[in-house]
Order: sequence, then structure tokens, then C-alpha cells
Amino acid sequence: MSKYVVGVDVGTTGSKAMVLDLQGNIYGKGYREYALNYPNPDWVEVGANFLLGVTFEAVKEAVETSGVDKNDIEAISFSVNRSSFCLVDEDYNVIDDKFYVWLDSRSEELMAEINEKIGPERRNEITGMPGGNIFAITKYYWVKEKQPETYAKTKYFSTVGSFVQYAFGADEFTVEVSDGTVSGLIDVNTLDWSQEIMEALDFDPAKFPKLCKACDVVGTIKEDVAEKTGLAVGTKIVAGSGDQQLSAMGAGVVEDGAVSLTIGTFGLLAIGLAKPDFKALTGMMIPSTPNIGVFQVEGPQVSGATCYRWCRDTLCAEDVKEAEEKGVDPYILMSEKYVDQSVPGSHGVVFYSALFGSGYPTWDTNATGMFLGLRSTSTKADMVRSVMEGITLESRHILENVLSAGVQMNDIITVTGGASKSPQWCQIIADVMNRKIRTLDVPDAAIIGAAGLAAIATGAYGDLKEAVEGMVRFGDIIEPIPENVEVYNKVFDVYKNAYYGLKSTDVFTKLAELNK
Repeated sequence: MSKYVVGVDVGTTGSKAMVLDLQGNIYGKGYREYALNYPNPDWVEVGANFLLGVTFEAVKEAVETSGVDKNDIEAISFSVNRSSFCLVDEDYNVIDDKFYVWLDSRSEELMAEINEKIGPERRNEITGMPGGNIFAITKYYWVKEKQPETYAKTKYFSTVGSFVQYAFGADEFTVEVSDGTVSGLIDVNTLDWSQEIMEALDFDPAKFPKLCKACDVVGTIKEDVAEKTGLAVGTKIVAGSGDQQLSAMGAGVVEDGAVSLTIGTFGLLAIGLAKPDFKALTGMMIPSTPNIGVFQVEGPQVSGATCYRWCRDTLCAEDVKEAEEKGVDPYILMSEKYVDQSVPGSHGVVFYSALFGSGYPTWDTNATGMFLGLRSTSTKADMVRSVMEGITLESRHILENVLSAGVQMNDIITVTGGASKSPQWCQIIADVMNRKIRTLDVPDAAIIGAAGLAAIATGAYGDLKEAVEGMVRFGDIIEPIPENVEVYNKVFDVYKNAYYGLKSTDVFTKLAELNK
């Protein structure tokens, strides 16, 4: 039996790796960031080979800092950002060296055409994915229509997971099925590529790789990758899954009714459900989980904590320098200097968190971020805290709509992602949602999920439930503070009305035109 495994989270803006034992204890960590590129206002890309290089580096750092014998690390698996993709040619090289990132909305100009060929309601019924432009299927179509020469030389549309696993040494090019469901092209009834959608959009079926399942051993580490990663030759490469499925798994969501809230680059409310009614849950994302047979009802928040990173980089650039000089996390410094210096409700300053548009329930590409209620007395502390609150208010908007659709969920929400590392933010979540929340001893839930898959492949655990019971440890329960709940109920009313009021007068569309 193995002693250690490696979990890797290849996220939207960085790769993080950890060496863990079979009880979920961390021995080594590695992290590298990569920048998003914006060649046009609606395009979002990241360098494919750069992403791969920093992922190798993150793994190597984790192995080297772990202090464990590399020969005692038996398997590695991956959590990957979903619905991002690259194009690979006949030689398995990445065309134009880029990933099309899920945040990319270049396909908006073709959405009417796509919807005419096969409507969003029908696509939702087949795939469990809404009809928005963040899903890879719409950008596959954009490539086919706008860059036919590129489409012609494409051997495969590759998910991030496919590309990374193959680059690490997988024996063949495959797409893990639960990750692939978020592309918007897999039939949830058959868990295979949808022939109906392919025919409607005139896709070549040969361009979509063979499917595999999470926990499948897809290859082993070879000598060249061993040198780049510090892993031993022969280490098992285990098929991973999407980051949000594995975040939920790492938060204990493997059965009916279990619920987690991830506030990271991508925000997500996730509820385990064995028999979802896909027609009744229109507008939500309902991908398969790695636990085949159980789906995950998702209320996605497109902009998520990217808004707080924007706040760090734009409003608090000098604080980042101060944090570097002091050797502390800039987000901790921001909490101490600003979040703690304001009050619940930020003295009437409200931030609408839609820097990349909005997800469920509004699905509005044109929605924008905004500060409301600024006065001459407003402070930087109010603005910084309001960003943290606004991201959480968007999560509440999701929660209320999920519940109104009849989805049943447990009483306690497990919080994961960057927000869970901040005591201030955790209290805000409990107060805004008016629910008990709990954190995790290891807040990087996606990595715990990936490590769990690797551990299953070694034979340490029999299934996902066993892996969760063996590797996931919960932290303290945080209760909502009644007087804060009262404040946030009023703020939430402003938050919702701000969006719907501006939407009703077509302000977001007009702003989009001005931006162009």
C-alpha cells in the first residue's frame, strides 16, 4: 500500500500541488501563478506551454519540500479548471500555444446562430448545462466558423485535464467524463459525447477524444517528466476531474443533500443529487460527479473571488508591496487594515460582483461590477469590505434561487476556496447566508479531492465515500450573528434591485457598447 500521493489543482490563474499521506495530512506544497491574456476585450487566454511548465515546477516544489522519499509517492492526480480547452494537432502540439479560458466570451456573437441550430433548452436537457457562452461547446463552434483553417488542422479539442495528463505521461489522449460534462457536449443520460448536438452544429466527431473515468490509471511517469517534477519513474498517473467536482468531494459532497460553497476564482454552490430533474432545474449546471450515478447541482458564480483579486491589484497595490516587505499574505494584511476597520454593510457601500459578467440565475454576459452608495465619507476600508460582501451576496442570490427550484439540502454549508482561509470572510458568509457554515482543516478542497482519487487508484480506499471519510477533516462550525443578518437582509435587497433595475433599462448593454 502506498504511503503518499500528490494532488494537483490546475486552476484558472495558477497551479498548486501538495504531497499528502493517506489521511489527508500535508507534507509538501508548491504553487506558481500564470497571467490571463486578453488579446481582445471579450477574449481570455493563457499560454498552454507556460501553464504546463509552471505545473511541473509546482509539483517539483511540493515533492522537494515534503521531505519524503519520492519512491514512496505512488500516484498523482489532477483537479483542473473546467470548460477551458486547447487545440492539439496531429503531433499533439498545442495550436497557437494557448488555452481558451472558460471566462472567454468571444462566442457571444454566434450565440443566436447556435441557438437557432439547437436551442438552449434542448442543450440543457441533453447535457445538464445552461445555454451560456462560458461553456466550451460555444467556443468550439466559434473556432469552426471563424477560423476554419485552425479547425481543419485540429486533431482534438482538449480539456485542461487531457492536455496535462498526456503531458505528464498518459498512454493515450483521453477526456475524463465528469470533467468533460461541463463542456456542454456530453449527454448526461449516456455519459458519452452527444451525437445530436454534434450533428446540429456540424462538428466532426473524430475531434473529440475517447472518454475515461476518474480514478482510471492512464499512464506512469517517464524519465523526462521525472526530471521535471521530482517524481519517481513509474509513479501512477490517475485520471482526475473538474475542480468544482473535486472541491465538492474534498468538502464531503458525495451523497444526496450534502452542500458546499466554493468562493475562489470561480464561485460555486454545489449540492449532491442522485436523481436530478434536469427539466425542472433549468439554468443550473448539473455535471456528473466522479461518483458516477450521482450528479452535482451547481449554482455558478462566474466572477467569484476574482473580484477580490482585482481589488488587491487595483485598490491595494501599495499594500501588496507592504505585504511583500513584511513577508505576509497581502490578503491577510488587507483584512487587518481594511475589512476589520469597516462594519457589516460597509457604511452603505455595496459592490456588485460581476467583473466577468454574472452566472446563475441571471446568466448575463454584459453585467458589470459596480460600487453603489459611495459618499464623501466612504473610505477605502468600506470599499474593500464591500467587495468581500458583494461576492458573498451573489452567493446568496444563487442559494435563494436553488432553494426556490425545490432542491433539498443539508443545514450546514461547508465553505471551501480562498474565502475559507479568512475568519472575517467566513463570518460574513454565515451572516449573509443566515446559515451555519463550517470550514475544512485543509481549505484546498480540490487538492484533497484529487489526492483522494489518487489514493483510490492505489487501492488505499474502495470508493469516493471511503476516501472522503479517510481524508477530509472538518473545522469549527460558525454561527450567524443575528444583528448582522438583519443588516445583510437589507443590503441584499439593494444588491438584487441594483442589478434588475439597471437590466430593465438596458444599462448593461449600453455599457458593453461603450466598452467596444
